[in-house]
Parts: sequence; structure tokens; C-alpha cells
Amino acid sequence: MSNVDLKIAMVISILFTGLGVAYAGNVKKGLILFGTVVVLNVLGMWTFNIFNKITVLIWIYGLYATYQEVQLANGE
Repeated sequence: MSNVDLKIAMVISILFTGLGVAYAGNVKKGLILFGTVVVLNVLGMWTFNIFNKITVLIWIYGLYATYQEVQLANGE
């Protein structure tokens, strides 16, 4: 089992929601989060501002999920 660097995972997750989770090892969950944020951002550009607010909540969850996945990957 290799150690996943928490700092790198968090920076990736801050910049691209969900990809930090994928970096930590849960690729499916990471890509789902990333795709969801992309879709919500596109919808937020053309329609209601509520999509932007939901995107922020998913971004925050993505940071939390990244931390969890790194802990799991490192056996902590």
C-alpha cells in the first residue's frame, strides 16, 4: 500500500472538485463529483443562480471526501 500525499490531494481537490478523490484512489467517486460540478457550472451560467450555490456545497463536500479517501488509502 503506497502513501497518498494529503497536501497534493487537497490542492488538486481545491482546483478541480473530485479529482483529489480520484488521486487518492476512488476514481469512480472522483469522476462523479467532477462531472456533477461541471454540469452544475454550465447550468449556473445559463439559468438560475441556485446551481452555483449547490456547486459550492459540492466543492466543500469534495474537500471532505478527499480527506477521507486519503485517510483510507493510507490505512489511517
